[in-house]
Amino acid sequence: MSREARITLLVLVAVVAGAAVAFGAPHVLSDYFVRIILLIALNAILVLALSLSNGFTGVFSLGHVGFIGAGAYISGILSIPVQQKMALLPHLPGFLHAFSLPFLPATLVAGVLTALLAVVVGYPLMRLSGYFVSVATMGFLIIVNVVLINASDFTRGARTFTGVPLETTLPWVMGWLAITVFVLARLVYSPFGRAMKAVRDDTIAASAVGIGVLRTRLIAFVIGAFFSG
Repeated sequence: MSREARITLLVLVAVVAGAAVAFGAPHVLSDYFVRIILLIALNAILVLALSLSNGFTGVFSLGHVGFIGAGAYISGILSIPVQQKMALLPHLPGFLHAFSLPFLPATLVAGVLTALLAVVVGYPLMRLSGYFVSVATMGFLIIVNVVLINASDFTRGARTFTGVPLETTLPWVMGWLAITVFVLARLVYSPFGRAMKAVRDDTIAASAVGIGVLRTRLIAFVIGAFFSG
């Protein structure tokens, strides 16, 4: 059996196994174990998103949890029904009060806005290296925490808000995990993936052969932020 055939067979087996877990587990296991599997899958998405910048570009970021928080609040605010939004968050801007998005559009919008936030944050920070970028991204995480607690008009501060539809089911999470694995695998084994590894191994040599170190790091950071959000 050729290498391509083995890879195809492995992918098919993984897809079938993932689908069996996603749709079969809720009928076989208790809610407690289903929730554990769901949390494992969610954390796997975060690990994959982190590995893109931490593992393949050598930039050790500690700020991706901040992107998770930003994405959670954005999707939550967008998906709360209008009536509950008026009661829970009366000081929201008018355009946010007027509509409510279903689960999937709210999730995608949260990912895109989180990626835009990563562009703003990452453009100066990805110029750093080593411990400096770790400390800087930790500072970003602290800033996100402070903003979310103090932006009471949007988040109700430490009280947070209720009424978010419970749509994060196991099939949705396993589906997003499969998409994350597929997209990041295609990215890592592409010419851009080789550029990331070159930047990780030797930034001077990578620059000498024409690889944009800042551009490579920033793209990996933004893609990781999208999946985190």
